[in-house]
Amino acid sequence: MNTVKDLLKLSDISDVEANVSGDAVVGFDNDVDSLFVGETLRSDLADAAVSLAAKVTGDPTALARLMPPTAPTDLAGKARAFISAFGLRAYRRPLTDAEVAEVTGLFNQGPALYPGADPFTAGVSLALQLFLQSPHFLYRTELSTAVVNGVVPLSDYELASKLSYAIANTMPDDTLLAAAAVPGQLRNPTSANNLLAQATRLLASEAGASGRDHLHFQVLRLGAYDGIVRDPVAFPDFTPATPAAMRQEILSFLRWIFDQGYGVREIFTSPVGFVNQALAPIYQLPGTFQATQLTRVDLDPTQRSGLLTLAGFLSSYAIGNDPDSIHRGVFVNQRILCVTLPPPDPKATPLIDPQPDMTNRERVEKTTGVGTCGAACHGTLINPAGFAFEEFDAIGKFRTTDRGKPINSADTYPFTDGAKSYANAVEFSRAIAGSAQAHGCYTRNWQTYINGRALAPAEGPLADYFAAMSEAGKLSMKDMILAMVTNDAFINRLP
Repeated sequence: MNTVKDLLKLSDISDVEANVSGDAVVGFDNDVDSLFVGETLRSDLADAAVSLAAKVTGDPTALARLMPPTAPTDLAGKARAFISAFGLRAYRRPLTDAEVAEVTGLFNQGPALYPGADPFTAGVSLALQLFLQSPHFLYRTELSTAVVNGVVPLSDYELASKLSYAIANTMPDDTLLAAAAVPGQLRNPTSANNLLAQATRLLASEAGASGRDHLHFQVLRLGAYDGIVRDPVAFPDFTPATPAAMRQEILSFLRWIFDQGYGVREIFTSPVGFVNQALAPIYQLPGTFQATQLTRVDLDPTQRSGLLTLAGFLSSYAIGNDPDSIHRGVFVNQRILCVTLPPPDPKATPLIDPQPDMTNRERVEKTTGVGTCGAACHGTLINPAGFAFEEFDAIGKFRTTDRGKPINSADTYPFTDGAKSYANAVEFSRAIAGSAQAHGCYTRNWQTYINGRALAPAEGPLADYFAAMSEAGKLSMKDMILAMVTNDAFINRLP
């Protein structure tokens, strides 16, 4: 819906969006293999097109925003100017003469289909409905066919569209479309408006920051934070405002990582938080903080070390009033290290009931540790990753004891580049930061998202290159994204 809002220059289309069926996707929401228009969605899109056309044509100011400033005043000239200018933005390329003729023919039926209405407004309504239901609008097409040195170079407009969706998660803006209008400019390394310059500009924009938020929102399951609830008696520091603040803290932290020129390593080693009134008590911070706006703070480096020690991740998994060590460990394996875990053993049993003299870790080990059906997977991968965070309770607050016993968060995790032992979450986070797995997982997530599809086997070496450069500290988050959107694999496709 970002594209619809930007195309129509509307700030809010939530009333229309609410009536459009969501996509059933596995992985990222831009995965080409998961996106298709079935009959239900087709019907919803048709209804949405009618509603959106009415929203624009029913508001003279909204319609005026879509008109080119140099449009003629006669009906035919004005219609052609609107169709050409709007069509360029809708299809993300100039319309062909045949397409202009098709839309014009429908436009001219406006007076007959909307008797009594202004002829131009009636024509615009029909044109908008056509554009918003066209495959050229709904799909991001790459239709170039000319083979050059074994690959098919994307056209200037195809490249502009791919770049914009990769970075900003929306259609190309006017500046990028203008750059695409000059043949070869985006590919010209000496041009001031080449692909690297445009990518750098987009990354620095609010749209670029929102695009990065969109990827992180999906990778880190931030949508699940809305469902976090805690017993107000056991956790008086947790309020209805806390989950939203936790989600915003994660996004603010990752924006800060980008703005500082940092990369994957610093994601897991920076003892920095972003807090307001809802979060300060969880971090046990003195002083006064604003009700909603987040303030950057330095956290205790002996307790906190980057993303996995922020309250959001730690609070998102709990069983009753205890932290959910198992699913904390599952998250780290699947989302941070890209480990494919086997399905749960069909003989697996729920955790035993909490006991007054049994710590949370002891309870988990009793159920899934040595001698149980879950020992193979839990004991080697899941539990070690989860136990590292035992020093944090069910809302992410630091603690030193559990049911009167000292916390034990030490363990060993079998990274692919060698097993690493740690005493606590800070040491485990640093181990993650130095692991090939974490760098490979993060860079592959970005590469998958940027391309809008699963990586092909032939792209493995390129993915390994990005991961190795990141691990060596030679690719910040910004430089990594720029490298991905300017390499040959991005700007060309196979025949």
